[in-house]
Amino acid sequence: MHEMKKMVQKSIGLGLLSCLLSVCWAAPSGGAAGAPVLIGFDGAYGQKTNTAPQSIEWGIRAAMAEINAAGGVLNGRPLSLVTTDNKGVSVRGKDNFVELAGRQDLVAVLEGKYSPVSVEVLPDAHRLKVPLISVWGSADQITDHSYKPSYSFRVSLKDSWGVETMIKRLAVKYKADKACVFLPNTSWGRSSEAVIRAKAGQYKVDFNVVRWYNWGDVSFVEPYRACLSAGSKALMFVGNEKEAALLLRDVASQPPQLRLPMVSHWGVSGGVLHELAGEYLGDVTFDVIQTFTFVKNNRPRAKYLGEWIRKNGGFQSFTDIPSPVGAAQAYDTVHLLAMAVNKAQSTQAVKVRDALEKLPAFEGAVRHYTQAFTSARHDALDASQVLFVKMDRLGRLIPIE
Repeated sequence: MHEMKKMVQKSIGLGLLSCLLSVCWAAPSGGAAGAPVLIGFDGAYGQKTNTAPQSIEWGIRAAMAEINAAGGVLNGRPLSLVTTDNKGVSVRGKDNFVELAGRQDLVAVLEGKYSPVSVEVLPDAHRLKVPLISVWGSADQITDHSYKPSYSFRVSLKDSWGVETMIKRLAVKYKADKACVFLPNTSWGRSSEAVIRAKAGQYKVDFNVVRWYNWGDVSFVEPYRACLSAGSKALMFVGNEKEAALLLRDVASQPPQLRLPMVSHWGVSGGVLHELAGEYLGDVTFDVIQTFTFVKNNRPRAKYLGEWIRKNGGFQSFTDIPSPVGAAQAYDTVHLLAMAVNKAQSTQAVKVRDALEKLPAFEGAVRHYTQAFTSARHDALDASQVLFVKMDRLGRLIPIE
């Protein structure tokens, strides 16, 4: 077992023992005192191959440590974290959101990797009038819905422009006029399919094979053969690390000339794909979309965040930090929330929601936010943050052209 996995599992174990379903303090080194202001995070901690929750928690804690050292919010109150474990199950996510939303002085709940959980929680967020902020989930439905006013926000990739960028890569990088796509039978898969239907023609890519799969499927051999038979020149994959490992195995088992280049959504970078796929990673072309990297990143807050996680997570290098997008997006989110709390001069969730739409400019780890959110736009990122990476056999994400 690689050292990275050991370190992540150790950190997750300690976090669960000390924090799960309880208030977790980001220890202040400055003058923050008084009743804590709470931020919730509901993540799939219980999934053994999932590194996203711990990465997100690192980002939250790094921001809280920074803010609390500077005096906290509301004239001296510290920020504090409450975590729950949804295990990637929507029903658990709904229950957890309700429990978190009921805590006094809780200003928002951050949601993690699984878009279906965030989508299922939307009715509760709007019924209880507590902001839901996605720091990983990309499904359009998280912020595109009929609730008015909207209590859902996102500091993360959005499928409407993320999947479009993936289509563009198939067309430009791999000259694929014909392509196939494998989609999970979830709201995330349906969100991705909608973008494909709307945008593929613009890039002259014919998705001649569209295959849906279910979590727990054990092989992609038959749908991959269908891709080859249909003359596909590249493959788009939407899924997470377990399914990606199966796909890489099945593609790597083909003769080299039959191994299609693949462009993948970023769920695969939220887990130990390198542990599951092993040597197959080096035998295929597998590009993964991202919005952030620590590599050659000169943004001051990105440097601070990378160094904080390196020291507190016990990593030798920032390139060893797993799931970096989760850390960076969560870090920026906590800073934006702190600004909103101070602007609202209140911990009332309704007032914090309103303040989120009126924030001043902020220089974050991921980007410069001229105005993170407006009344008409609850997505803080855009396509200008997109980059692609490859994963090496140690799990490091290396930016590629």
